[in-house]
Amino acid sequence: MKNIAVITTKFVLEKKSPIVSVFRDDDGDWQFFGKEEDIQEEDARVISLDEILKIDDSINDILWINNGMHAWRENKNEKWNIDL
Repeated sequence: MKNIAVITTKFVLEKKSPIVSVFRDDDGDWQFFGKEEDIQEEDARVISLDEILKIDDSINDILWINNGMHAWRENKNEKWNIDL
């Protein structure tokens, strides 16, 4: 599973923005975002789930979420909240 492609942003990948919002869409695709707003399509980056886990290993705590679910937190030091 960790070799699957996921979507993140240049802010997370290149600018080291902490991941504070994670979506698993209805198709099961993962999306990882920082606090930035007004994300444009050109800001998107596709990497592996394994690379995301190297950026933030706390993602392991929410890998159980199902399609259509959202996990969020105010900052990297907080626990994940789950919207069912």
